[in-house]
Amino acid sequence: MKRFISFSGGVESTTMCILFGNKADAIFADTGFEHKEIYDRIELVENWVKDFHRQDFKIHKVKNEKYGTLPEYIKTSHFYPNFQSRFCTRMFKIEPIDNFLKQFKDEGAEIMIGLNADEVGQRTGAHGLLPFVKYSYPLADNGLTRAACISILKRVNLYPEFPPYMKRGGCIGCYYKSDKEYLAMASLNPCEFKIVQDIEEELNEYFNIRKKFFSIRPTKRMRDIKEEALTSLFNPEEVYATINDVTQCGVFCNR
Repeated sequence: MKRFISFSGGVESTTMCILFGNKADAIFADTGFEHKEIYDRIELVENWVKDFHRQDFKIHKVKNEKYGTLPEYIKTSHFYPNFQSRFCTRMFKIEPIDNFLKQFKDEGAEIMIGLNADEVGQRTGAHGLLPFVKYSYPLADNGLTRAACISILKRVNLYPEFPPYMKRGGCIGCYYKSDKEYLAMASLNPCEFKIVQDIEEELNEYFNIRKKFFSIRPTKRMRDIKEEALTSLFNPEEVYATINDVTQCGVFCNR
């Protein structure tokens, strides 16, 4: 049986690589809409495990082979994911991982999901249910809480110090991000913010033809957030102090 770790780049999935990288590779679902910090972290964690556990360790990057990247699909379908239609998780995370695992149908496979002991009974992980795949939760099974995972990562200098705009949601243009997070992104990472703004404006042009209005955030358009970032004295670090409930799309986002 082939064993894999579901890797997102966050606390729990990195902890699993540290603990189980001696016997399992990892899988990362690449939507093509990820922050640069995530791609850098994939390389960092992969190299750490290779040096500590085994040289042939690999984080397999999988994607939606039919539709390409999430931004490409959004532009061609004129459909942005939202709270009522979370197709991004299903199409660009779950399905690519399931398709990757299908090559092990005959011998079977196990995928280790990073739910910690604090989350037992609250979440199960947003994975498919392939009959030949065993879905396991080694952190929870071994009583490892989020605090314990953080302690392990700090001990080996792998604790993820992500910028404020990455606190909620993994993708650059995640609809879970708040106005303040997008404001922080506009201030600290204008290049990635422009990617999101360009997609919103392209979709808004399409919907304007049909006399409809579109914005990713229900409260503000990206151009207004950009203007606020240029003219206000907003402190990006306030994002950490004002967002208490972190929401994720399944087990994939980077917490």
